[in-house]
Formats: sequence, C-alpha cells, structure tokens
Amino acid sequence: MKAVVTGGTGFIGSHVVDLLQKKGYQVAVIDIQPPGVFWKVPTGVEVLEMDVATEECEEFIASYQPDAIFHLAARASVIESIHNPHEDARTTIDGMLRVLEGARRANSKKVVFSSTAAVYGNPSVAMPIGEETMIGPISPYGSSKLAAEYYLRVYRELYGIDYAILRYANVYGPRQGISGEGGVIAIFSKAAIQGKTLRLFGDGGHTRDYIYVADVARANLLAAEKDGSFVLNISTGTETSNRELIDYIQAVAGHALDVSQEPERPGDIRRSALAPANALSTIGFKAVTGIRAGLEETYRWMRDWVHHV
Repeated sequence: MKAVVTGGTGFIGSHVVDLLQKKGYQVAVIDIQPPGVFWKVPTGVEVLEMDVATEECEEFIASYQPDAIFHLAARASVIESIHNPHEDARTTIDGMLRVLEGARRANSKKVVFSSTAAVYGNPSVAMPIGEETMIGPISPYGSSKLAAEYYLRVYRELYGIDYAILRYANVYGPRQGISGEGGVIAIFSKAAIQGKTLRLFGDGGHTRDYIYVADVARANLLAAEKDGSFVLNISTGTETSNRELIDYIQAVAGHALDVSQEPERPGDIRRSALAPANALSTIGFKAVTGIRAGLEETYRWMRDWVHHV
C-alpha cells in the first residue's frame, strides 16, 4: 500500500508516518517544513518540502498514485486564523482542493482528513457532543475546516473518492509545539520546566477533551483501512478544565506553579468534549492513554527538548 501524508513532518503527522512505516506502507511526506530535530525520518520514507496549496503538490500526488492520502497539513491555531484568515483559508481550503485533484487524477481510494472539534462551535447541548450535533464554527479556523469537509463530500459524489473525516478533540503529546489548539499542554509543561509563570486565559473553567497523539495516529490508520466514507469524533469524551490541567501538571512536575490570570481570548470555545462511541462502532477505535499517563510522557519529552535547546 502506498500513502501520502501531508503535514507529515509535524506533530501529529510524524506519528502517523511512524505508524504507517511500521505497518509496511510505502510512504511519501509533503510538508512545507523540514523534519524537526526530535523526529528522525524512518528509513525508506520520502520527504518533499513543498506547500500543500500549490500545483506542485497536486502534481506529485497525481504521479505518486497513492492508495490513501492522510491530509494533516494545516495552520492549527484559532487565534492565528482570526488575525490572518486569508492565509488560514489558503492552506486549509486551497490545500484540500490540491489534495483532492491529485487524488482524483491518481485514482486514490481514500482521503483521511484531520478536522477539528472547532466545527461545532459553542453548541447548546449536553457534553460530550456527537457527530450529529448542529455545526456552527465561531472562528475562521473552524470555518475553513468545515469548508474542507464539504469538498470531501462533493468529490465523493462526483468521483467516488471515499473519505474519513476525523474531528479531533485536543491532541497533545511528544513533538508538539507551543502553538495550536492543543498546545496549552506543551505551553504549560515548558513553563513548568523553565520555572516561568503560566498564563491562564479566562477563569480557568474552559474545558477541552484531551487525547494523546499515539491514539490519534492509530485512529488514522484504522480509518484508512475501513471501507466507505464517514465522519467520526476522535476523542475520549472527557472534559478537563484549564484549572484541572494545571493541577495535573503540578503533580507531574512535583512542585507548585505560578499562575497569572488574564482576560479570555476571542474565539475561545467555552466547553468541548466529543462523544467517542461512533469511532468505536465504525472503525474499532478507542483511546487507551489516560490524561495522567499522557502528561507524564509529554512532560518527559518537553524536559529533554528544553534541555537540548
């Protein structure tokens, strides 16, 4: 089996590449950034430095003829999307069209798309929310992801390309940078290691559903290998508040942390947790890494990274 992974040198993408390579896939990576210092490209994996929203990307996919495409390239920040909505749309929407046109020309069987809980916005329903919940993004980031989802549906109808839309909860773990929507764990961990003050936006009651990156990578592979098209939440179904998260990180760090409370940021969803039941029934996926175990692994990685740089 041949696979292309866009965004494959990044946080989630590099974990997907590692798993695909271990499972015997022939893998090519498309990413605008070279591999980072803490990820060694597996033997036999081809890495091409190119922008996903360009004709060059489309041409490569068409010529490579992958069976599956894992589309993870994105600008993963709500705040950045508010400040620069044009670039957010270019990467997410134009990038999706380049991927889909390449897939059409290559006769690819499936596109697995990394979407987001942000497409739901602030729903007035009980948590955790299911895939049938009315969508209503409140940021350019969520809006562009939702538009990309609709392009997948259109290409399924026009050309028969199956899709798996994976709406991630907040992903965290080793190799994560300090930007993006799951980046709060990386930010808090780095501050704890460096003895800096943690910046808490709002009253600490904002909640997220945190899911470990190795679980997410496994969900990608399961989705690619399942026939048909579907939309699934990839989540734990459990809410963790920012205050609770600080308590967990203090326990992992073994010392108290200084916290500075600051005004709530625009575009921040108040509560978020995604129901995971459909992922279990459709592709057999269930998150297996608890928040404490995942935080310990993430903290150890961040400590090594901080000391390295």
